[in-house]
Amino acid sequence: MNKRLFRIFIGGVVISAILFFAGVVFRQKLNSILSFQPTLTQSLPSPTPTVIPAKVINQTLFVPYWSVGSGVSLPKYQKLIYFGLQATLTGIDKEDLGYTRMGVFARESDDQVKLLAVRMIDSKTNFEILKDTKAQDVIIEQSIQEARSFGFTGLLLNLEVSALPFDSLVDQISQFNERFADQAQKAGLSYSLTAYGDTFYRLRPFDMAKLAKQVDMIYIMAYDFHKAKGNPGPNFPLGGRDMYGYDYSRMVVNFSDTVPAEKLTVVFGMYGYDWSVDDKGVASKIGEPMALKDIKAKIINHCAYLSCEWERDSLSAETKATYSDKLTGKHIVWFEDEESVKRKQEFLKSQGIGSYAYWAHSYF
Repeated sequence: MNKRLFRIFIGGVVISAILFFAGVVFRQKLNSILSFQPTLTQSLPSPTPTVIPAKVINQTLFVPYWSVGSGVSLPKYQKLIYFGLQATLTGIDKEDLGYTRMGVFARESDDQVKLLAVRMIDSKTNFEILKDTKAQDVIIEQSIQEARSFGFTGLLLNLEVSALPFDSLVDQISQFNERFADQAQKAGLSYSLTAYGDTFYRLRPFDMAKLAKQVDMIYIMAYDFHKAKGNPGPNFPLGGRDMYGYDYSRMVVNFSDTVPAEKLTVVFGMYGYDWSVDDKGVASKIGEPMALKDIKAKIINHCAYLSCEWERDSLSAETKATYSDKLTGKHIVWFEDEESVKRKQEFLKSQGIGSYAYWAHSYF
């Protein structure tokens, strides 16, 4: 073999060796990738928790007018919200029990910090009020007057409307809140607003970014996700978005992206719905609200029916109970309790939210 052929031969051997080892390395990498099974923490890294100091964890209790004057003293919370005055086209309804029992609440609440809620829960009436600035002026003026007369430090507007988010309606709601907030704050009162927990999921007609600039606090009603007129399901699931369509984690992201955390208070609904169901678990009647204390008394601590069973759901953190009776057959009850609240609070604190409220006094 001459020198030229020898050099070609040696070069070929070297190149073949390089390609062989490169192939081995490539196959090892490929096998490593194909055999990789991600764990939960590998596929979805957990963010570093935000620690909420104990001194900034605030707890508020809603006190509905129907629970006032029962002879049971009000518990000591950092803040109480009296629910509240009824708004109409002609102003505050002074014949309504919410108005006539306000003085009793003021006496029973003693020296606790108090907010006065203005109830606007009838969509038809609310549409008329939102179109009538004179009616709004009367509601605002009378609400401020009553709040100052009875020693409240702030006002909370509970405005509930069922409608598509047309621009005209969204603007009317924003303008009404802006005027209400401006007048309340000029009178030395704080101004807050309630918001549906499913505001973003169901496209409610509220411009949360604009409203957040107008108010001192937004109280997220994080309950009633599964409606009384629908089929059984959690009050408001902590997790399980793939199953339920929405959950707490997505709700917190939606609100936190729009509203500063220090302006958010999450309200827990301490109750559940009791649905009569068929053999397939489908609701046969509209669900009836059932307070947590009644659920404990009739199902958990003592079964007042033919049979009672319950189990905590790992996704939602809430409890699903079933019972049967002779008259109405099988029932399903989903409900919030102290344990599900604890788990939801732990999640909220990790997201920088440390202000909570409870709906409502006498429910738990």
